[in-house]
Amino acid sequence: MSRERLLLTKPHRAVRWIAAILLVTCLGMIVLGNTVWKDQLQGPRFALFWSWCFVLAAVAIVTGLVDLMLLGRAYRRQRRELFRREFMSAEFHAQVRRARSSKSPREE
Repeated sequence: MSRERLLLTKPHRAVRWIAAILLVTCLGMIVLGNTVWKDQLQGPRFALFWSWCFVLAAVAIVTGLVDLMLLGRAYRRQRRELFRREFMSAEFHAQVRRARSSKSPREE
């Protein structure tokens, strides 16, 4: 059974790259903040560092939601194209007409 892949647009790819970069940056900040810079992060530096990490994580979440929205849009577009290709063709209309003409109308 062959499955077609969902075609992603350039903006969708860009959103995915941005989300990946944000997540890697946030992960790096978490690792560095808990290991290497643990002693240097005191007072205002601590609050500033972790607030930036929180902001990056929040932006990554919003970017993920945008990615999800674009993915749904691409899925609906591909489903519409498949429907048009399969059910809106001249062959299909001819089959429907033949099937309707071969049936006798119901008497009421």
